[in-house]
Amino acid sequence: MTSNSTEARAPRTVPTLEELEGPVLLVAPNARIAAAVAGTLERLARAQRAPAVLVLAAAEAEGGLGATEGAVGRAHRLAERIAQRIEAHGARTVLVPPPGDLTPDHRAACVAASAAAPFGGARWVGFLGDGLEALVPAREAHSAARLPRSAGEPTVSAVISAWNKHDDVRSNLIGLRAQTRAFDDIVVVDNASTDATVAMLRADFPEARLVIMPNSAYGACETFNVGFSTAAGDRIAILDDDVVLTPAWLEATLARMAREPETTAVVSTSVIEPGMPDSYKNAPAVNTERYMSTFRGCASLARADALKQAGGYDVRLFLYGNERDLTCRLMNLGYRVLQFPGAETFHMTPFGIKMGKRSLYFHARNAWLSMLKYAPLGDLLRMPWLVVSKVLLRGKAVEAAGTVTDAVGTIGIGRAVRETKGAWWVLVKASASILWNVPYCLKRRAPVRHSDFELPLQ
Repeated sequence: MTSNSTEARAPRTVPTLEELEGPVLLVAPNARIAAAVAGTLERLARAQRAPAVLVLAAAEAEGGLGATEGAVGRAHRLAERIAQRIEAHGARTVLVPPPGDLTPDHRAACVAASAAAPFGGARWVGFLGDGLEALVPAREAHSAARLPRSAGEPTVSAVISAWNKHDDVRSNLIGLRAQTRAFDDIVVVDNASTDATVAMLRADFPEARLVIMPNSAYGACETFNVGFSTAAGDRIAILDDDVVLTPAWLEATLARMAREPETTAVVSTSVIEPGMPDSYKNAPAVNTERYMSTFRGCASLARADALKQAGGYDVRLFLYGNERDLTCRLMNLGYRVLQFPGAETFHMTPFGIKMGKRSLYFHARNAWLSMLKYAPLGDLLRMPWLVVSKVLLRGKAVEAAGTVTDAVGTIGIGRAVRETKGAWWVLVKASASILWNVPYCLKRRAPVRHSDFELPLQ
């Protein structure tokens, strides 16, 4: 495996306002603040014969930015939307509120615009106070917008496992730059991608520590474990390569974990996916804080020491079902997992089980491997009947209603069995693998007695 590190940049000459080229785009949290600032800037621009000032309010009625006043930090893909506006206007300079402003909407607008600027083609980012307080090259703006970490606050690493998802990884990293509480460390474990992912990361995101696997034969369980062992933070954000965090995701999740006892190992956040029914999004069980028997492995925050103590993911699983397996070991160590709907992320993978033979095989196999290791005997004996009656025969309407809240990987598995060509042969092979792995599972058998334990059914 190879890695890269951030290189120091040489200082650059910063132009004055009147020396800037092209239009100037002001990004403010809402229309009121934008109007208050824009008038002063336009008078300054005319006096200095500087470029015209265009105005973009993050929370505007018809702005198409997905932001709501008072909740700009929960807007999905805000930085990318701002980048599109920068490009559409041909803006060469982006002006933003000062990063130290106490208003959450101000901070979200500032960091999102700072992250967006270079990807929209802007050359400069200016930070506004009583006047123009600072002007920095766009590629360095995300660093200039960072606020210092509070004394005693834990450090946080983002760990991403990536494979041949250039565009998704790029969106993901832009979202990491656009956090109101910056990550202290970013680790991307690339599973020997054959597209331009590695070149893009090296060119556009030098702050990310890149670990390249020697070939693509490794499963997500192993690549994430490599990331966990490489991460330097006290907390680890476990992120799929195709997620985009909302700007306040880390700030909100870190604050929520700080209010929990040290026995809460993982905070699992809310996930929005294409094709997710409104009935599921709005279901009380999905939108209520509660302790659970697994976590969303695409966007969760974990204590690094708890992950290490539990041994990370079981590489025997390869991929799928690894979160529940790890949670069982965490529960046996006395830890808990909290569902936290107060922070959201957008996951580009469609809602429910991924269709196809590979997904069906690992979902079917891994549920049994985990339960052979950790389910109490009574639950294990009931599981065959429950899998048929509560999973395979479960209707689409039941799944869409949000009654399946934890075992989200099983949503649509009945349809996968019906529609996947050769599905029954896939299940035969999965069953053979389960039998082959019985000695492995029995050697590690440690039934979970924790009150949070549930079978992977709902």
